[in-house]
Amino acid sequence: MLSDYRVRGYSVSEGDPAASLSLSYDDPSGVYIGATAIGSLHDGEPEFAGFQVNGGYALRVTPQVSLDAGVSRSVYYYAYGNRRLAYTELYLGVAAPHVSARVSYSPDYYRAGTSTLYAEVDGGIQPAPNWVLSAHAGVFSYLGLHPVFLPRERYDWRIGAARKFGATSLRLDLSGRVQGSPAGRATDATALVVSLIHGF
Repeated sequence: MLSDYRVRGYSVSEGDPAASLSLSYDDPSGVYIGATAIGSLHDGEPEFAGFQVNGGYALRVTPQVSLDAGVSRSVYYYAYGNRRLAYTELYLGVAAPHVSARVSYSPDYYRAGTSTLYAEVDGGIQPAPNWVLSAHAGVFSYLGLHPVFLPRERYDWRIGAARKFGATSLRLDLSGRVQGSPAGRATDATALVVSLIHGF
């Protein structure tokens, strides 16, 4: 459960509390698949906020470095179900013990023929038992023509801390974006998100 579901500095749940359920499978061959369903709570009523599905292949290059490539599909419903936004991305990533990076290309970002590129870096450390500190930085860019009311590039960031209690974690994340939409909503400003995560 989360106080707000945010993706790349934007609020998917429009600033309302949300919950998500993720399922994944990793095959010993390196093939993996995953799916996430997102729901939010608006005026005490549950709303379906969207879903994400992905699949790919991971290859361990050295004992501590791995590469992965795959495809993902994201669908979000804004204005409480009245607006649907969707895109497909092809991605390539590299991961090491404390840092990972990924580049994602979309040929249809929210509309056919709109191509984009998103590059991100994530890092994390465990300064003490059951404590994890993390950070994220990303840059999004339109590769060709883009909507005139949106900037060609924008940046997002996130810093967080998590405390583990067995299979459950309590997490605090401060996130935001730079050079967002000129008509951006207040829910897209810098925000502190509280999350309760349980693994099965």
